[in-house]
Amino acid sequence: MAPEGVSKFALTWQAGPVVDSPDRAALGHWRDRLHAQGLIGADPARYDGIGFGNVSCRCGDAFLITATQTGHLATLAPEHFCLVTHWDIAQNRLAAEGPHPPSSETLSHAACYVANPEIRWVFHIHDPLLWQQHAALGLPATPRDAEYGTPAMALALSRLVSSEPLPRLIQMAGHEDGLIAAGRDAEETGTRLLQAISQVQASSALRR
Repeated sequence: MAPEGVSKFALTWQAGPVVDSPDRAALGHWRDRLHAQGLIGADPARYDGIGFGNVSCRCGDAFLITATQTGHLATLAPEHFCLVTHWDIAQNRLAAEGPHPPSSETLSHAACYVANPEIRWVFHIHDPLLWQQHAALGLPATPRDAEYGTPAMALALSRLVSSEPLPRLIQMAGHEDGLIAAGRDAEETGTRLLQAISQVQASSALRR
């Protein structure tokens, strides 16, 4: 697998003021909640200290996403979000605006929103146990040769979220420990993710 945390898409970024969105507070709440559980963060003992995980929500024809290099922060402020305004998955290009550039996983989020108009929230986390035990829960998986932040990963995710019932939880096989949850609202998306984690933790405890 390729090194983590490196943006692989061409980005047109316009530095600007804090993005005003009615859903920013809810997005920040879930991001900080997932960070507190170690599902988003930056840990010297994991992935060479590179930040991991991000969250987003649809904003009309655009979407709001956590900015790059924010994984180490326990709590995000309004300036730690970026608005992605345009994207072309086939050309591997994005356009965004806000105080900071978007996360390196932004293309995967864009793919979910394009593939299924009902998807309004996307949470990307890293959990080794759930990633390893995804088959036991019947979770679909992207191909192992589809690496994070690439059109191949985006297209694989598009196929998996395009027609299946929501919320969806997907293992990103070519992205170590990475999973994507997508849903119609923040609560169902986060709950689907946390329930799966609790299930594999309980199963693992019983096997000890």
